[in-house]
Amino acid sequence: MRVEHDGRVYIINGERVVIYGGTLQFFRVSKRHWRDRLERMKRHGLNTVDTYVAWNWHEPGPGNFDFTGETVPERDLVGFLELVQELEMHAIVRPGPYICGEWRNGGIPDWLIKEHPEILARGPDGPLPGDIYYPPITYLHPTYLGAVSRWYDAVLPVIRDYLYTRGGPIISVSIDDEPSYWETIFQPFLTDYNEVITRPGGLWEEWLRSNYSLDELSERYGRPIGDYSEVYAPASESEPLPKILDWHRFKIWMINRYVEVLYAHLKRYIDVPISILDPYLLLAAWKHFYRYVRERNLDIHLWTEFWYSFYRSFDFKEDRLGHLYYKTGIYRFYQKRLETPPLSIETQASLAHTIEPDEAELLYALLPALGIHNVNYYLYVGGENPRGYESHNGITWDVYSPIGLDGSERPHVEPIKWLGEFLLNNPEFITSELKPGVAFGAYEPYEAVSLFGLRKNLEESVNLNEYLLGERGLLTLLAMSNVPFDVLDLEEASVEEMLSYDQLWIYSLDFMARDVQDKLVEFVARGGNLVILPMLPHLDESLSPYSALADFLGVEVERVEARDNFRLIPFVSVSSDGIDRMITRNVVREVRGGTPIAFANGKPVGALVRKGKGSAVILGFRLQYFSSHHDLHRKFVGRLLEMQGVERDVEVTDRDMIVIPRGNYLVLANPRGHRLSGKVKYRGVEVPRLMGGIEMRKRGVLFLPFRVAYGDVEVVYSTATVLGREGDVLHLRNHLSGTSEVALRNVEDVRVIGGEIVDESLSGNTLTVVVEHEPGNFELEF
Repeated sequence: MRVEHDGRVYIINGERVVIYGGTLQFFRVSKRHWRDRLERMKRHGLNTVDTYVAWNWHEPGPGNFDFTGETVPERDLVGFLELVQELEMHAIVRPGPYICGEWRNGGIPDWLIKEHPEILARGPDGPLPGDIYYPPITYLHPTYLGAVSRWYDAVLPVIRDYLYTRGGPIISVSIDDEPSYWETIFQPFLTDYNEVITRPGGLWEEWLRSNYSLDELSERYGRPIGDYSEVYAPASESEPLPKILDWHRFKIWMINRYVEVLYAHLKRYIDVPISILDPYLLLAAWKHFYRYVRERNLDIHLWTEFWYSFYRSFDFKEDRLGHLYYKTGIYRFYQKRLETPPLSIETQASLAHTIEPDEAELLYALLPALGIHNVNYYLYVGGENPRGYESHNGITWDVYSPIGLDGSERPHVEPIKWLGEFLLNNPEFITSELKPGVAFGAYEPYEAVSLFGLRKNLEESVNLNEYLLGERGLLTLLAMSNVPFDVLDLEEASVEEMLSYDQLWIYSLDFMARDVQDKLVEFVARGGNLVILPMLPHLDESLSPYSALADFLGVEVERVEARDNFRLIPFVSVSSDGIDRMITRNVVREVRGGTPIAFANGKPVGALVRKGKGSAVILGFRLQYFSSHHDLHRKFVGRLLEMQGVERDVEVTDRDMIVIPRGNYLVLANPRGHRLSGKVKYRGVEVPRLMGGIEMRKRGVLFLPFRVAYGDVEVVYSTATVLGREGDVLHLRNHLSGTSEVALRNVEDVRVIGGEIVDESLSGNTLTVVVEHEPGNFELEF
C-alpha cells in the first residue's frame, strides 16, 4: 500500500490516479450530514475529499484534545476519516498549525496567544492591532515552535493511523497554509520586527552574514558598513531599493526555514507525500522555495490555487487569461524541476455571490488544458461556524458552494461533473505533451517592486499588474492572439532551455541582473528570437550602471520617465506596416538602431535587430490587449511572429476561438461568450470536413481528440468532447452546439443515442458522421 507519483499524477497502490476532489470541512458540517455530502461528491465524479484539521477546535484548552467527538460530535476526526475510508474515497488532510480557512485566528488557539503574546509578529513601531482576524505569527519564535511541536505530537499520531500506507484513506498531508505572515509579506514594512528577528545577533543579522560579506553589503547599500549589527531592518521607503529587496527575501527565507522545521516533524509520523499550498502567496518568488528545498533534499509537493473573485460575483472571462497562462506557466516551470505532480488544491468553487457555470467551466477546463490535471474544488460543501470560531463570515460558511448548507446543488456542479468524467477516462490526455513554441521570461525582483509599488527613481512604471498581468495586459494579449506560452524564470533557466523555444518575450524595467543580461546576450547570439519591451535595462540589480544587452544589440531606447498618475497617462497611436494607429498607453520611447518596424509621432518606436545567429525586437512602448473591430494589437503580435519566423502549431479561421495544442488533443475555448464558427487546421488536417465549421454558441471549452484510440476504435477527430468509452458505446459531449462531426476508424456503422445522423461519409476504413443533437451529451454505439 504505497503512494507514489510519476511527476504528472499520483500512483496509488500501483494505479495511476488523477486527483479530482473537493473540500468538505467536517467541523463545519453537522455530523449527521457527513455521509450524504460525501456520497453526493462521489456522484459528482469526485474521488478525493480535502479537509483542514483546526488546532483551536481540537485543543480548545491547553492539553485538552478531542479527536473523537467526545465534547462535540463535529470534533470526531476519527469518525470522519473512517467514513471516507468506508466510501472508498481518498483524503487529503491539512493539520496546520495555521489553516486560514476564514476561521478564528486561522486555527491558532486564543489561549496560546493570550499566554504568549511574544509569538506575534510586530510592526516597526511595536505591536500590531490585537483585534485583526488572522494575527500574524513570528514563525521562528521558539515559543511558537514549541507549541506547534506539542500540537503535532497530538494530532499526527491520529492522522498516521489513517494513512493509505496503513490501510486508511489519507494520501497526502499538508504543511501549514499559505505561510505569508497572513499576506503582510505583500507590504514590506508591516512585519516582522519581532525581537528574535531584529535584536543584535538575531535572525536578520544571521541571514545577512550567510549571504553577503561586509564589502558586498557596503557596495549594495551604498555606504561603508563595518559590522553586520549596523544594518538595521529597513522600515521605510527611504532605504535603498536593494536593501528593501533583501528584507523581502529574508522574510521568504524565514518562511522556508519554518517549513523545513514542520517538514522534519511531519516526517516522524508521515510516509505519504507531504505537500504545501503556495508558500508566500507569490508567483515568481517560488524560485526561492524551489532552491531551498532542493538544496536540503526536502521532498515537499508544491501545490497551488486559483481565485478570481472574493465575496463578489464570480468573474472569469477573456481578461483573466493572461494571469491564468502566466501562473500555470511559472508553476509548471518549478513543478518540472521539483518532479512532483501539479495540483490546484483550492480551485475556486465558492466565496462568490454567484458562480455562472460558463465562467466556472472556462477556469476549470483551462487548468488541465494548461497542465494542471489534478484539481480540488474549494469549498465544495457549505457549512456553519460553531459559535466562537467564526471569523469575518458570521455563522454561515456557505458562500455559493457547489453543495449548499441545506444539501441543494448549485448550477456550477455541471461543468465539474463532465470535466471529471473526461479527465478520469482519458489517460492519454494526461500524458499528452504541452509544449508551446513561445515563452515569457519572468524576473523575480520585478514581482517585489511591483507588489510594493517602489518606483525608487526608476524611469519605467512598476505597475505590472496593469501593464503585464491585468485585464488589458500583454499576457492577455498573447493568450487572445492564440499564442500559448510557457514561462521561464530568467535567473533559473539555462540558455539551452531558452533556445528550446521559437521566441522569448520579456517585459523589462530599468534594472536587470548582470548574469541575466549576459544570458540574454548569449541567447540571441546563439540563435534565439527575443522580443523585449518597453525599454532595455541600463542598470544591474544593485542599480549600478550595466547595459550589456543594449550594447550587444547596438540599440538605444530613449530615456523618458513613465507616468504613474492614472488620470495623467496619455494614449498614443503607434503604426506599423499595414497597421494604422494602434493605441498604446503611457510614454512611447524612440528606439534608435536596427531596422525600424513601428512609428509614433514620426519617430521609430520599435526596431528589429539581427545579431549573431538570432534576432531581437525592441519595442519602446507597452503592447496591451485592446479588443476592437480592427483588432490591430493581435494583428501586430502575428506580425512579430512572422518577422522572427515563428510558425503556429494550429490555424483557426475564427481568431476568437482560442486553441491550446495538447499532443493528440486540441483544447478549444470560447472565452468571450458570443457565437463563434470556424475551422481549425492541426497537423496538416483541417476539420470539420463535412460541416461548414465548428460552432461554439456560448462561453465554454471542448477537448477535441485527434487520432486517439478508445480500445479498438480510433477517433480520427471529433468536434465534440469524448468523455470515454463503455463497452460498445462512445460517450460524447457538445454543450456549445447542436451539431457535431465525428470521424471513426475501424468502424463501419454506428447508431446514435440522443440524436440523429444527418450526413455521413465512408472513406477507406474511416467513417465520418454529422450528428444533430440537443446541446449536451449524446452517444455513439458501434
